[in-house]
Amino acid sequence: MLAEFIALFVLIVLIYKLFNPYDYWKKKGYPYVEGSFPLGTRPPLFLSKIYQGHIIEKIYNELSPHPFGGFYIVQAPHLMLRDPQLIKHIMVKDFSHFRSRFGKRYSPNDPLSQHLFNLEGDLWRSVRVKLTPTFTSGKMKMMYALFEACANNLSKVLDDSVGKDVDIKDLFARFTTDVIATCAFGLEANSLKDPKNEFRTMADKIFPPYVSNLVKFSFLARFSPLKSLIGVLGLKFVPRKVNDFIINTIRDTIDYREENNVKRNDFLNLLIEMKNKPLNEDGQKKDELEMDLGMIAAQCYVFFAAGFETSSSVQSYALYELAFNQDIQKTLREEIDEVLAKHGGKPTYEALQEMPYLEQVINEAMRKYPTLPLITRECTKDYVLDEFGLKIKKSEQILIPTYALQHDPKYFPSPQKFNPSRFSEENKSSIVPFTYLPFGEGPRICIGMRFGMMQTKLGLVTALSRFNVFPSPTTPKSLKFASTSVITIVEGSINLKFEKRQ
Repeated sequence: MLAEFIALFVLIVLIYKLFNPYDYWKKKGYPYVEGSFPLGTRPPLFLSKIYQGHIIEKIYNELSPHPFGGFYIVQAPHLMLRDPQLIKHIMVKDFSHFRSRFGKRYSPNDPLSQHLFNLEGDLWRSVRVKLTPTFTSGKMKMMYALFEACANNLSKVLDDSVGKDVDIKDLFARFTTDVIATCAFGLEANSLKDPKNEFRTMADKIFPPYVSNLVKFSFLARFSPLKSLIGVLGLKFVPRKVNDFIINTIRDTIDYREENNVKRNDFLNLLIEMKNKPLNEDGQKKDELEMDLGMIAAQCYVFFAAGFETSSSVQSYALYELAFNQDIQKTLREEIDEVLAKHGGKPTYEALQEMPYLEQVINEAMRKYPTLPLITRECTKDYVLDEFGLKIKKSEQILIPTYALQHDPKYFPSPQKFNPSRFSEENKSSIVPFTYLPFGEGPRICIGMRFGMMQTKLGLVTALSRFNVFPSPTTPKSLKFASTSVITIVEGSINLKFEKRQ
């Protein structure tokens, strides 16, 4: 066994010597950070011991003052963009060259992987156009009663938690799970009442620290010689239990609605209408998009996955900062009280639109703690930008360092300070465009942005309209983030104390 291992190691070294993958950027004449065998500049996610936002920030700083530069993940060359104007070109002006995210994320054996976040090309555009009407302000207003019912349950849990340590990370994950379950699936998850119910259990499995899934996601999907193995080996990015739960839940719900002619103002209803779209005279659907069970389930899955973790995290970060910054909390409470007084004491849909300081607090939480510490793109056709002396070949991988940009003192002075006034009416015009990217930008901007903001606002108003929030003896003085997660997730709990307001 030892001899076989040594032989394999020698073979790998020989291949490395013959086909040195770490001279790519040198040959192109671009600034770059050296890579070293076998992990490159940055190790693959599943081997990382440091939060990836901090790793990317280090590379970002090493590439200063250049507008762009190269680095390596394992053997794969990646181009990091540092200049906001260059980022604007890639994400908006010249989007037709960068329509895809890098890495093969869709497997034909994995139906839940064919969701909007993963789709590419014309199929992505078709699904995006079809889903966009679901997230208009009008549709959000129609769904608001569903949000309110979940907020009432949140308030009851907080009533029962006064004086105790409350893990807000878990509490608000349960709140957002309930909101998404009712708005996307048309089902009552009751996570706030029953923290161990099936919806909540499945939610915890979506972003697991399981090495096997991380290997598939961060290694095979980005290590170009192995991309084809994803389909050949029948690999799945979604855990089997989650896959079966989502598909069975969607199938049962669709069958029930169609058999009983049930219609509801929710996400699933729009997808059902797309599935049942009338046929043309030749018997074909009026567009080429086939919205079958797998495609419907995939869109519901990404709604669930993207919505519960991201919004619950933002609410947790905001409350954490408010607990340590009582002056900011006081200012926000005063705004909430003033606005609610105009709306009969209730956090109506209209009331939430009249709270600019609340929005500033949320924006600052998303700046300091971006859900996605980086944004990726893949060049889909050769691209030249003479203004920057930049040539990008088809299939080259682009990285936009969200965390680093939002913590760069050049753009956000004293970046570690929680300062909502950065986003005030007087100050927000000074924010350099494309340095603040909480939802992405351009045609691939987060489609559920309005939905996420609405449930985040309602969760915070529900808590702060009736309770004061304080650190507890067990509250961490600083937050530590998981090193093996594709999104920004806090390790451990975030305990705070809630006291009823007088």
